[in-house]
Amino acid sequence: MDFKLKYGDYALITGASSGIGKEFAEQLASKGLNLILVARRKNRLDELATSLHQKHKIKVKTIRIDLLKSGALDELVDATKDLEIGLLIPNAGMETHGNFVENSLQTETDVQKLNTQIPMQLAHLFGAKMKSRKKGGIIFISSTFGHQSVPFFANYAASKAYILSFGQALNYELKQYNVDVTVLSPGLTKTEMAINMTDIDFKKMPITAMEVTPVVRKAINALGKRQAVISGTWNNTMDIMGKFMTPRWVLTNMFGFLINRATIKNN
Repeated sequence: MDFKLKYGDYALITGASSGIGKEFAEQLASKGLNLILVARRKNRLDELATSLHQKHKIKVKTIRIDLLKSGALDELVDATKDLEIGLLIPNAGMETHGNFVENSLQTETDVQKLNTQIPMQLAHLFGAKMKSRKKGGIIFISSTFGHQSVPFFANYAASKAYILSFGQALNYELKQYNVDVTVLSPGLTKTEMAINMTDIDFKKMPITAMEVTPVVRKAINALGKRQAVISGTWNNTMDIMGKFMTPRWVLTNMFGFLINRATIKNN
């Protein structure tokens, strides 16, 4: 499939300086799409932009912005007003874990804003233009935790459940206007987010981290074909168990036990 022909000139990726966002930039650049890369770390954005331009001869615009700050969306819209954004990937997100009521309320509020409110607003702003053009696509980033109730990741898992539900519903609403929407649910992936969770021994859950390349490829291949996809055979097996074989409360208790056991301060 010719992505540039189908979706338009530019793909906009938030959280593009590392991990899944960076890999989306790499894979979409290889398909010839021009890119708008959004993140907080300008040096990383500029390095990535230079590399992708030299390797793939595409146009790359970088926007340094903290999406949590007041007025960030207005700033982003203004910076992209002259560009046709045909593919939107609101990838920027954050996690918090531990005992919910012991965590900072501000941090938990930021999780909700960055993981749910910002992607919703971006989808509304750019999705309306795609609908008018009758052309475009959106890839949302949920999580396998968004398919379950997960103690000690309660707010994070709930935020990703919102994205899963929201994205699947938009798939139905927008497909009649030739706008493709899909939701990617990664499991544990080798990104900075996972690396920074130093107080959890994931081997005790047991969970094996996936490489980022096949995770992103799964989403790109699903765009225009499926409402939602989960990366990894084991993650898909767990999802099937949760849907058809195991009561939700059982899985909630199982995740609670496993995460509590894997949390290093409890060992």
